[in-house]
Amino acid sequence: MLRLIHEEPRKRRAMEKLKRKLSGSLINQGVKNIGFPSGNVDRTIYSAGKGRLWGSFGGLADDKSTPRYWNAFGAYDPDRRSQTIVVEINIALNSNSARVGGFFAEDVETGEVFLMHTGKVGGGQPGVGKTGFLISSKAHLTEVLEEDGSGVRTGILISKIDAVDVSGRIWKFVQDVDQFKQRVRAGELGTPQFKHQEEEFDKYKKEFSGKKRGAHGGVFEYETFHGDVVQKLYEERVSRCKPNESVHNNILIDLYVKRDGALSEVYEVKTYVDRQVLYTAIGQLATHSVEKRGSAQRILVLPQKAKIPNDIAHSLSELGIRLRRYRISGSRENRTIKLIE
Repeated sequence: MLRLIHEEPRKRRAMEKLKRKLSGSLINQGVKNIGFPSGNVDRTIYSAGKGRLWGSFGGLADDKSTPRYWNAFGAYDPDRRSQTIVVEINIALNSNSARVGGFFAEDVETGEVFLMHTGKVGGGQPGVGKTGFLISSKAHLTEVLEEDGSGVRTGILISKIDAVDVSGRIWKFVQDVDQFKQRVRAGELGTPQFKHQEEEFDKYKKEFSGKKRGAHGGVFEYETFHGDVVQKLYEERVSRCKPNESVHNNILIDLYVKRDGALSEVYEVKTYVDRQVLYTAIGQLATHSVEKRGSAQRILVLPQKAKIPNDIAHSLSELGIRLRRYRISGSRENRTIKLIE
């Protein structure tokens, strides 16, 4: 389980570690102008090169009401006089205010610290918001215990702060936000179909409860790839859609297909496999594949090398649950997802 980090000294140490990791993997571009809706500021930025990630991180924002570390990111364009911010992953100093999108969370078993984001993205225009972004990006929400253990909040797990590929994981998040904003500007998310998805997504929020299991050595780090797998699956399924089919997701179901308005396929993606995870996956597929107009095909998507106990493999077969695999390949700095039949 993840727990919210609330002590200011621990946030400072986490921010310093994240800053060292990012500044060590990106190139110092010197002091550049950074523009935003209410003005601009000159800050040192680091970048992976033209058209790739730039970041300015670890500085304090000029906001007395909610002091925070200001971490701005975008796509670097050396020919521009002012760099454009795609998303901020700010960290509140002496609170964990919901007004600030970023936060740090700790794996209570391993002590690993992760950078997270609420999913609430801004943009100063209609259509840019949390629900739309979560649907568009297929982002996976993970539960995090509040500091006193009395409740939970949810967030997108971006990266372990000292991961080798932390800059690549942040870049992936930046790209997801940028693509979402481009879709909003192009009017792609103003369709009746997408509006219906938003309404359905908001309805399911009330029922959502994430994973409350513990982690075992690197599980949460692997969870950062959940959204990538779902997105790859989405792209593949959309590419072979028939005219009467549509592909969706909501906060409870990783991916589902409707044919002539009726549920026809339900997908559940797991990034880590043990017996309890498989029990949960079977229950999720059984629950979400049934509706008034009949049962849908159920597909469980697992890592290629994940071993399934014989009794569970037999149950999957008897229950008619189709199994698909995926492989994460490439270097640690540049990983790709490949789906396998």
